[in-house]
Amino acid sequence: MYIRHRSNYASRPGPLRMNQDSAIGPDLHTSHRELLEDLFEGAPRPTIIKDEESRFLFLNSTACEMFGVGLGDILGRTDRDFLPAGEAERIREMDAGVLATGEELLFEENVTGPDGSARTLLTHKRRSFLPTAAGKKPIVIAVISDITELRHAEKVLRASEEHYRSLIELHPQTPWLADALGNVVEVGPGWQNASGREVGEALGRGWEKTLHPKDLPEVIAKWEFSVKTGAPFDMIYRIGTARGRYRWYRNRAAARLDGNGGVVRWYGLLEDVHDRQLALKALQSSERRLRQHRDELEKIVLDRTAEVQEKNIELDRLLQHERGINALQRRFVGMISHEFRTPLAVIDGAAQRLTRTKTAVTPQFLEGKALQIKGAVARMVELMESILAAGRLETGTIAINKQASSLSAILRQCIASRAELSKSHTISHNLDAIPALQMIDRDAIERVFSNLLSNAVKYSPAGSNIHVSGGKDGGRVIVGVSDSGIGMDADDLPKLFEPYFRARSATGIAGTGIGLNIVKEIVELHGGAISVRSILGRGTTFTVELPFEEVRQQQSA
Repeated sequence: MYIRHRSNYASRPGPLRMNQDSAIGPDLHTSHRELLEDLFEGAPRPTIIKDEESRFLFLNSTACEMFGVGLGDILGRTDRDFLPAGEAERIREMDAGVLATGEELLFEENVTGPDGSARTLLTHKRRSFLPTAAGKKPIVIAVISDITELRHAEKVLRASEEHYRSLIELHPQTPWLADALGNVVEVGPGWQNASGREVGEALGRGWEKTLHPKDLPEVIAKWEFSVKTGAPFDMIYRIGTARGRYRWYRNRAAARLDGNGGVVRWYGLLEDVHDRQLALKALQSSERRLRQHRDELEKIVLDRTAEVQEKNIELDRLLQHERGINALQRRFVGMISHEFRTPLAVIDGAAQRLTRTKTAVTPQFLEGKALQIKGAVARMVELMESILAAGRLETGTIAINKQASSLSAILRQCIASRAELSKSHTISHNLDAIPALQMIDRDAIERVFSNLLSNAVKYSPAGSNIHVSGGKDGGRVIVGVSDSGIGMDADDLPKLFEPYFRARSATGIAGTGIGLNIVKEIVELHGGAISVRSILGRGTTFTVELPFEEVRQQQSA
């Protein structure tokens, strides 16, 4: 039972002084007061003794000091002298109840001291008896503890707890505590929103069950490392709800250490960073796509730049080639004009000699002039055919019409024609090993060997021998034309079949530089090949290889 009342010591006039004996009744002797003093003066807590009329019989020094009164100023008085009537009456009723029933009471009461300060008292009341001449008289013994500071501290603590609870509940992040071993001992209510589970399920190591399976091993490893070393913990990972949906959270924790550097407790904060993490991942994905797009653009630019550079190089090469062709063509035109003037001069000279001859013309004279004219005309025809063939070659209009023909017959015809025009040279041959028939373009092949024989005569001294040989090697027919003429430098051989090219050793000798190019193209259009061996000052050998397999196929068909 708790009785609350206020003391109005400060509001009453000065202390009422009464005769001590009359105040405490006629049957309370000085010896009894001394007995009470002996019993209760040394009590550690304030002690008050009242009679059955609730009059103060005794206060020990601790009680007098607590209430700021002297013993003589309070003996024989009641609570009515110090408190409002209602409160004094309730105290009297409580005292009467204790005296009547013998029940002990422990209760709190708030009083205001003489200085106006409020105090909270914990009062224990019990009944006892005091011997008098008339017999045992009941008394009330009240033992008081001043708990003002305790209650104030409790009030402050409750306010602090309420403040802390409000802070925890209103904080956007979820605070949590763990012991030195890393076991969670307390977690804020925000955990329920994060996991959809009761707070108790997160205690100890229960929080592990809520982590995403892919994140769990790394989180446990890092948390155990922090627990072991005291290092701060900071990770972003996914926490799943009871429904199986996951969100991203950032969890941070720091340790409180003792004086020896040991961990006492862990303080942590759990923060929802789901939207931020999704935005970050979207940004990272966008950056990856941008980098990929940039790399692709850079590659395209590099490829296009390389293509442009290659095209520029090719254009420059073509331009240089065109310039070279133009220069060669100019030189070719000059050579052609010179080449035409020479046979024309021969024809003109022979005609003038015939015109100026007044005497009888002998058959030998006519034959000689006829041969000169015939040779000059043949040279002009050869030049014209070479020019036309070069034109057809450049426009890609040379056509090869293969038919079964006798290569050896073509070679003998070419040899006979050249021998008739070049009586100063001897042309020998060995053609017996050449097959009887072969799939070739007769006119084109005749042009090939006519050109090779013409060159052999042109670049060989008078009286020298030219040899033509032929035979079959597997599926190919091989024909060689050899001379012992001026030969060529080894450096000139790789370019010998290029159009308009003339070897350095041919300087001063008539020629257009297009014949061998035409020869090479005709041979290759037949599916064959031509090669050359030459030693400067010792002669040259051209070797022509033509396929023979086509003849068999044609015959079998």
